[in-house]
Amino acid sequence: NCRSSFIPTNDVFYEYDIRSYHLHLCCFLINYNFPNLVDIHSHLAELYKVDYKQSKEISFGMLYGKIKEEYKELDFWRLADEYIQNLWKEFHNKGFIECKISKYRFEKDKLDNMYSPQKLFNYVLQNFESSLNTVMMYDMLKILENKKTKLVLYCYDSFLYDICEDEIDVMKEIEDVFTKHKLYISRKKGYDYDNLEDF
Repeated sequence: NCRSSFIPTNDVFYEYDIRSYHLHLCCFLINYNFPNLVDIHSHLAELYKVDYKQSKEISFGMLYGKIKEEYKELDFWRLADEYIQNLWKEFHNKGFIECKISKYRFEKDKLDNMYSPQKLFNYVLQNFESSLNTVMMYDMLKILENKKTKLVLYCYDSFLYDICEDEIDVMKEIEDVFTKHKLYISRKKGYDYDNLEDF
């Protein structure tokens, strides 16, 4: 229960979690859109014919392991596999890969342990995540400039705010930052970090 020791300096914590974030990031990289979709894991669970938890396990296994042949019949995974293989070819032909947003280069002669296309993709995907989060946090911090409400914790796909209730309207602007980047969020709130409830 160590999280319960973290309490707001203002009035209440709001936490926003980006739903299916890594799959959304992959969609951006491969230029793919799921049809009218908020939660990709739920959609893929139907296609895989498994439950939600198993769907997440299968998808993360392929994002960070290897895409299985039986799932390449799905457009998303077929395009993801093509992107990964093309990325690997470009890496070897040019000697580097330049990442979106950050423009950071993963250079072949500086990466001794770059032994597979999937590993290179993992590097690119995680760089993209950090870069996009930095862009979003910049926008959020501009919104919160001169406000009592603060962004107090960021962890991968989760953003925790210490909210001053007099400024509650500002959270609509924060939510608009996620919307601008076509990301879907779930919301929780509470009076300590260990007891946050959906709202």
